[in-house]
Amino acid sequence: MVAVTAIAIACTHRPIYVEPSSNGVVLTSGKLGMYHKEIVTKKDPDTLIAPDATICRVAPDVYKSAALHSVIYCNWQ
Repeated sequence: MVAVTAIAIACTHRPIYVEPSSNGVVLTSGKLGMYHKEIVTKKDPDTLIAPDATICRVAPDVYKSAALHSVIYCNWQ
């Protein structure tokens, strides 16, 4: 039972990301919710992906007009 619980927790935890700061680096996890984020890649037909591996699903017209490395305000999950 303990092993199953540990596996379930490990599979749902978001990875930690390193972000630069003025005093070195800060370890953070992805920010969920409404934020402005850069689009680092796109996945057809409707998914945008941010640097912290969060995703945003958008309407087809928004997907087509969203350029890589542009910043978009979205509900990131």
